[in-house]
Amino acid sequence: MLGVASAALAVSQAFAKGDISIQATPHTVHAGHVVKVRGQGDDDAEWYTILAIQERSGRSGHWGHWHAVARSFNGNARANVKATRTGELQFRSVLYSTDAHHRHAKTDRISAPVTIRVVR
Repeated sequence: MLGVASAALAVSQAFAKGDISIQATPHTVHAGHVVKVRGQGDDDAEWYTILAIQERSGRSGHWGHWHAVARSFNGNARANVKATRTGELQFRSVLYSTDAHHRHAKTDRISAPVTIRVVR
């Protein structure tokens, strides 16, 4: 029985693991105050990665473009973003895989966005 279990383990495929996440606090903030954002991401199948925290502002149907507010080469990024006007802010983590010189980046994975409400 032990031999069968060992053979089954030896034949099974190895799967690369990876994950990505984003957190932002507080969920409601007054204009002029700071939102603390933390992103994490990794992919065991890639040798070189860059994690970016991206932000966009506006409201549903009238969003601006995503732009990077922080980058990290170790899979953990942090940013303190000042909420300048009322409406909503959205943040997401984007993991890019690159070559050894961090050129020719390709998108590996993107987190679901987290929304912050900005009030007066």
